[in-house]
Amino acid sequence: MNQTNTNSNMESNTISPLVKRILIIAGIVIVLAIPIAILISSTPKSNNKKTEKSNTDSLNNLLASLEKAANVNPNAANILALSAAYINAKMPGKAIQPLKKLIKKEPNNANAYNNLGVANIMLKNYTLGIDACKKAISLDTSFQLAKNNLKWGLDEKQKTINIINTLLTTSPDKQDQAFYIQLGLLYMQVGEYNKSIAIWSDGLKKYPSASSIFYNNIGTAQVFNKEYDKAIENFNKALATDPNNQLAKNNIAWAQQEMDDK
Repeated sequence: MNQTNTNSNMESNTISPLVKRILIIAGIVIVLAIPIAILISSTPKSNNKKTEKSNTDSLNNLLASLEKAANVNPNAANILALSAAYINAKMPGKAIQPLKKLIKKEPNNANAYNNLGVANIMLKNYTLGIDACKKAISLDTSFQLAKNNLKWGLDEKQKTINIINTLLTTSPDKQDQAFYIQLGLLYMQVGEYNKSIAIWSDGLKKYPSASSIFYNNIGTAQVFNKEYDKAIENFNKALATDPNNQLAKNNIAWAQQEMDDK
């Protein structure tokens, strides 16, 4: 969702538990999601490695069970349960594709849009998350959880805009490589993809030694901007300068998947 997922797809935090904000779903999903919330958010930290391993094993087993159920029978209840589990396990990126496929089949599923909104906001793809929450509310005007998530997304987006405005006061002599990478990332997080591309293109000219990073990031913004062919071209440029850039390889597959799904 990049050298920045928006940070996982990009080259360049932690997200606090979102149990109170996250999801909801039909009764069957609530039953499945609550144990995850307890496991991830309520279990006290322990120095006991055996306890930590046991918790990890329990989570992995639960995820495997939900993944199997969703693969065998990809109905709304199973996909929503799986997406809730991924989100509670702080793996929102894994929730995106199953939810998008569900929405393709059930375009009026407000719960799917709500969960998609939460996952995108966690990934700092604020505009995408806000749009998904708005869609959930349009489908169910009494959906209070989606309204809460919308406010959360809008608040996070505004915080990012404030950081952008502060960065823009940076004097030219202090606009180093990190400045260009960060500013482009922040623009992408608030949905200003063309500005991200422009900033990273400027960074590429100024810091050609970091061309692999900038090409990968430009490509990431282009995927979000639905410029898939251009994105793949830039990912390949990143690989030309750094053949071991696994992130660029992953992003090519991502861009191709987005093209196939459009």
